[in-house]
Amino acid sequence: MKGKSPVIFSVSSMEDIEKLKLLDSVKYINIDITNPDLEVIQYFIDNGDCYSYSDMIDGVNGYIYVSYDIFKKSQLFILDIINDVSSNYSMLDIARYLYIKIGKDIGYDINVIPDKNETFNLSMISTINNIWGCVYNKKGTNVSLCKLYLFLCRLVGVDCSIVTVNKIGYLKNKIVTDKSNIIVDITQDIPYIQGGFKTKYFVGYNDDIKMDKRIGYIENNYSDVILESVFKNIDYDSNDFFLDILVRTQDIVNASLVKPIELGIIYDIIFSKYCPNYDISINNLFINDAHDKEHFILISCDNRFYGYNYNRKSFVEISYDDIRKNIDNNKIGIYLNEEVPLISSSLRKAN
Repeated sequence: MKGKSPVIFSVSSMEDIEKLKLLDSVKYINIDITNPDLEVIQYFIDNGDCYSYSDMIDGVNGYIYVSYDIFKKSQLFILDIINDVSSNYSMLDIARYLYIKIGKDIGYDINVIPDKNETFNLSMISTINNIWGCVYNKKGTNVSLCKLYLFLCRLVGVDCSIVTVNKIGYLKNKIVTDKSNIIVDITQDIPYIQGGFKTKYFVGYNDDIKMDKRIGYIENNYSDVILESVFKNIDYDSNDFFLDILVRTQDIVNASLVKPIELGIIYDIIFSKYCPNYDISINNLFINDAHDKEHFILISCDNRFYGYNYNRKSFVEISYDDIRKNIDNNKIGIYLNEEVPLISSSLRKAN
């Protein structure tokens, strides 16, 4: 309506800030992440407690907003990341460094995947689709991960864009350096990064060991290379061979620092390569909490069950009776479409 004061306002520069100061009606701010201005960002950190925040990319405003507190905490974390970028890094080094940082810090949230949940938190899905909500919750989506990577790159002068690669709108990032154009897929690479493996989706530089040592991703070698030597010494004839595998590998992949869904993906990669002839299952379960589902993975082999205990920083064996009792008491739940050996079939018979 003509003459109506705006409630939503988009900001790209300090000139826009001066205009904003004259508008008392504004409640929602879209910050330009395509051409980010650190002075603008600092202004909102210091003075923006009366607004909620979303992003603007290539002139298109976001539609999911987060509170000032979430924006501020997340933006300060982002500024810490870019302030730690070494002045000795090349543009390619910086692009790789930021890619690794996102992969280590952000994960998936199984509780917002519809085919794993009868009901799921729609507000959480919305929040993690916002780049600052993604950072705050340490969980992201394909959209927010690609936007976050774009934002970080643009803040430090790396030429980064977002590209759509299929009919369903899946996103990747494109990096342009003086050497080449690179297509990267942070969404798919998160489990590999959290496990310390060679990445799979940073095209052309997935196993550049000199660069990965230079940026601090690895110290000596990749986890998958180290695993090669470990599996040469596994006694597959031992009664406890499977527990031995879990104990030997948990420190190599830094399991205590890996989120459950990524931990399951990492061990699926390991078992597919090193134990292809064994019947091993990895399932997603959760501990029922008054406020949330606490996700954990259950790994089973030869009717023995193991879970990762983050407090003890180790895999522990769990008896069938304990699992079944806690499921019957509704203390443990099984995510949708999970076929847990012995347990799923017995539950169907009981019902």
